[in-house]
Amino acid sequence: MAKRVPSGRRASHVVIGGGVQGLSAAWRLAERGADVLVLEKDRIGAGASGIAGGVVRNYYRSPAVTELIRRSVEIFEADPDGFGFHQVGYLAAVPEEQVEDLRAIRGQHEAAGYDSELVVGAGAARDYMTWNWPDWRAPVEAVLRESRGGWADAMQTVRRLAERARAAGAEIAEGVEVTGFDWGGEQPGEGPARAVLTSEGPIGCEAVVAAPGPWIGGLWRMLGGPAEVEVAGSERPRRFVEYWKAQEGQFALPGVGLGGRAGIEAPVVHLDQTGGLRSDRDGRELVPGAWGIYFHLGRTGTGVTGGGLPVLLDEPEMDPYGPENPEHAVEDHFPDFFTSGLAVAFERFRGRGDEWQTTPAGGIVPHTPDNYPVCDWAAPNAYVIVDSGHSFKMLALGRMVADDIVDGGNEDLAPYRFARFAAGETHIASAGPYPWT
Repeated sequence: MAKRVPSGRRASHVVIGGGVQGLSAAWRLAERGADVLVLEKDRIGAGASGIAGGVVRNYYRSPAVTELIRRSVEIFEADPDGFGFHQVGYLAAVPEEQVEDLRAIRGQHEAAGYDSELVVGAGAARDYMTWNWPDWRAPVEAVLRESRGGWADAMQTVRRLAERARAAGAEIAEGVEVTGFDWGGEQPGEGPARAVLTSEGPIGCEAVVAAPGPWIGGLWRMLGGPAEVEVAGSERPRRFVEYWKAQEGQFALPGVGLGGRAGIEAPVVHLDQTGGLRSDRDGRELVPGAWGIYFHLGRTGTGVTGGGLPVLLDEPEMDPYGPENPEHAVEDHFPDFFTSGLAVAFERFRGRGDEWQTTPAGGIVPHTPDNYPVCDWAAPNAYVIVDSGHSFKMLALGRMVADDIVDGGNEDLAPYRFARFAAGETHIASAGPYPWT
């Protein structure tokens, strides 16, 4: 892919960001006949998309998201080898406090034609889990298993999207940083952007699609977006974007893995608990109340890949992005937290907390006030995708945005408009400990 943009280059649609949503939108825009230029400040997948844990799930309390994920899973299913998609299923095991959430999600799945199975009751849930893993020990009140979920290789997914976008006619320029917009003398966002200003010079355009992932804060300001928004029911305005640090990594315990009756086809597991968590290394309290972990077989067929509760940050530095940045790296206690959670789940891991080999990851994800994406016009010809940390599994979102832009509207994106905050039409929150379910 070219590093430089030819002098005087114009494009009908300039897409900012070479991650999952930017490439997905570029792919669809090019299919619809647009002259598309993607600008990536580093290399494709250099942000959150490229280091994502890769979980593909439809475990959301919001009905609108259920349908979006169904469409996204269909994209993974259509090209599993290209996306590195392992359709092993996704299993959520939860305490009593979340049983009604699982009932609601199961109903949403049924309405959307998305296969899943619900087991309720401590005894039935225990039997279900021990059939899969005879040494399962964590007490749970309900289990929801979706057969079409699983996990995908993050960078393989990004590269496949780039291949699809280029094959459809889009151009991707790496190493080109956006520095601003030419508003023709008007205030940012009050009129159309005449050009995108970049490290390689101005690029004329008819429309801009901003999908910068974690860098949305700076780009939002360039577009004239407000730092705070009114949210119905809140006593004071809320920050439009808050930043959470993902806690994920890869773990290995010599001679011990996730094997069970399903073997290498074991599903991705999401476990929530409410009774606190103590270290499997020294017994000290790690979490006094609710906690959760999610995990699956490692990418090479061994070990464990997974994560846990994120950490809320203030205004982190975005560059360099990823675990090499101290602000982005997982907290020091995270390996103990995660492996201790595994020890709660499985007998095989108990008493071995000091033996784990860990490769912690880390990164920053931006969240909106209700923790769900915003897809809307920020200026007359500048569209933004704020993924709110869900980007990887929402492959269909960028394609829906492209249709919204070309067709002048897409009712399926109504739940993701900016106006929902003031209107009191935010997405439903779950009873779980995570901000993204």
